[in-house]
Amino acid sequence: MTRERADDYEDKKQLILAKAAALIARKGFDVATMMDVARACGTSKSHLYHYFPSKEELLYAIVHEHITQQGAELARIVAQPVSAEERFDQFVDSFMRGAARSRNEHLMLMNDLKFLPRPQREKIRALEVEMTELVEGLLREINPGLMAEQRVQKPYALLLFGMMIWTFSWYRRSGSISPGELAQRISELFVHGFKGAPTP
Repeated sequence: MTRERADDYEDKKQLILAKAAALIARKGFDVATMMDVARACGTSKSHLYHYFPSKEELLYAIVHEHITQQGAELARIVAQPVSAEERFDQFVDSFMRGAARSRNEHLMLMNDLKFLPRPQREKIRALEVEMTELVEGLLREINPGLMAEQRVQKPYALLLFGMMIWTFSWYRRSGSISPGELAQRISELFVHGFKGAPTP
């Protein structure tokens, strides 16, 4: 395959992923069909199968790409030579802006993993664990005393992820709070507490 053909193949694949994510996030994985996806992409079902041999493979491609990008960005932020609180703020901001941009993919990651075959589901879960461990490390840097007790490390990291992830079951970018402001408020709430959060 030539470079030009490879680029064209990748462009078409990304278009399918984006159209499929929008359709599945709206209709639900169990309701949306490959024919629905083909129609949304303006192509035939057989052409769609050239890229993805099953609906589960399509789902896996969407959520795997989404969480891989999130994980790579978190790893990049954590490795920076700045304070732990600065890196924490950057991570929350990056996560919230990214999830707002890719809300369809984010909702599928939240709601549709149960439809994946077990080996693929476990690969996604392993990537989630890696992200959780990176956040645990950041939180230990911010408050070593609190995080010294091993049994609370994962719960604190999961509390943060829960706060951010489930936000997108109700949050809309068109609302009165921008993704950046929302990220800032989450960081302040998590690190400093509701009582200590600054007023506007």
